[in-house]
Amino acid sequence: MTGVHALLHKNVNPWSWGALAFFLSLTLFLNWLGDYMMTKGSRTFLNFVYGSTFIRFIFSIFFIVIYLIVNEVVDKYFIFTFGLLYLFYTAFEIFHLVTKLRAEK
Repeated sequence: MTGVHALLHKNVNPWSWGALAFFLSLTLFLNWLGDYMMTKGSRTFLNFVYGSTFIRFIFSIFFIVIYLIVNEVVDKYFIFTFGLLYLFYTAFEIFHLVTKLRAEK
């Protein structure tokens, strides 16, 4: 066993890779949309920041609900991994947006 397998003493859930792809694609899309909103003005961009956080939260809930419907056995490690990915990508988005706002001033 190597890497994550040895750390958890367990195989990595395939849904974890799907969650990683989900957050990566959602972050790339929201980043692209954020760049576009920067050109529209600060008020529009501020509304976008609030909206993108809400969109990430709602889509994350949808992902978890789909996981719970599809799987008969719920894996606690997957829920933990999903929560960590949610926090990581949300923190990354906030950090990226704050650096964009500081660069504009």
